[in-house]
Amino acid sequence: MRITYFFRHPKVGFSIQRVFQTVNKGVAQTQEIEEVFLPYPKSGILSIFKNGFYAKKRQGKINHITGDAHYLLYFLKSKNTIVTVHDIMYYSYLSGFKKKIWKFLYIHSLKRAAKVVFISEFAKQQVLDEIYLKPDQYCVIPNPVSTDFQYHQKDFCAAKPIILHINGNLERKNLARTIKALDNIPCHLRIVGKLSDEYRLLLKQSNIDYSNVYNLSNEAVVQEYENSDIINFPSLFEGFGMPIIEGQAVGRPVLTSNILPMKSIAGEGAVLVDPKSVESIKNGYIKIITNKDFRNNLVKKGMLNVKHFQLNTVKELYLDLYNNLN
Repeated sequence: MRITYFFRHPKVGFSIQRVFQTVNKGVAQTQEIEEVFLPYPKSGILSIFKNGFYAKKRQGKINHITGDAHYLLYFLKSKNTIVTVHDIMYYSYLSGFKKKIWKFLYIHSLKRAAKVVFISEFAKQQVLDEIYLKPDQYCVIPNPVSTDFQYHQKDFCAAKPIILHINGNLERKNLARTIKALDNIPCHLRIVGKLSDEYRLLLKQSNIDYSNVYNLSNEAVVQEYENSDIINFPSLFEGFGMPIIEGQAVGRPVLTSNILPMKSIAGEGAVLVDPKSVESIKNGYIKIITNKDFRNNLVKKGMLNVKHFQLNTVKELYLDLYNNLN
């Protein structure tokens, strides 16, 4: 059995690529795989057609669209194509004719898939609120945590903890409220992701000690987790929330949002806060930093929770799907 995985262009973002190259690592132990990266990063009509015909020429016996290129379903053979849906958040920002086009390309296209995989119940409900899919056409399989993320001992620096914030330039990651919440809390805010001038100005005005890096390799991202004391993820919305389980796997206390899907992904292994409340976020930090017993218990619960997202479990679920199509 040979599985062809279709990835969006690497310039669009590395999160989905990182997740599915973890899946591929497991599947490749028993199956032959091929990874195909789309040549055009833009989402204009011309780029969509070029990407579509590029994928059509390279489709295999079993095709797997790994995410954010659902429109490929109009170009690939439906009966042997699986698509994984991470979220359809962008749809909520659109209006008018552009929204109708996007729905046709990224939501209605899902009806053509042999199987639609959602990474969370939240992502599933987003789509089912928009279109009807037959119950046997979809399922939920969570993202796996990469085996690169392993427990790494580090003494917590209560005097000045390093707080890691991933994808800092995306508005939904809630960096602005994070900065306000850290006012008068001694810390070093480590931001991964290229910052806009707006965020740099806000950081300067808030007089927060921070540093910023971007375009990191997977190995460098893992190192950032290991160097940190707290993983910051008070996101306003997500399809899943990989930093939650990555932080738990490394053995770090995690702060995230008390909304779906984050609270279900985190289990009992994170401080849950109201992502729209600066005070709630601040109180979450203070509790982690000042209460050693609470912090240590949080880490233990996180390491238990992350077992639900191990590669072997997720790999077997995908292999069952592929076998049913074969």
